[in-house]
Amino acid sequence: MKKPNKSFSETYPYLTYWKEDWGEMETTNGDWNRPRIRLIDEGGTWYEDYDSTSNEEALQKAEKYLRGAEGSRFDKETIEALEEEYKDRE
Repeated sequence: MKKPNKSFSETYPYLTYWKEDWGEMETTNGDWNRPRIRLIDEGGTWYEDYDSTSNEEALQKAEKYLRGAEGSRFDKETIEALEEEYKDRE
């Protein structure tokens, strides 16, 4: 039996927080030498992905980027709440 698809917020909690509470997320098809995904905040471009071969791969990389060292720019309470999302998956 096939599992139901998870929602975007379940799959990408850091990206969800980014686009709903922090900044903007722009996605493209990667044509014309444009990034597949770009994360922008009030200071400008925070992250760009030019190397992914699919939008799914670009989303996964951006989530990993935000969750890693760069994600530490979020406050401690936010990180704890987002990490709870990952614990709930297990």
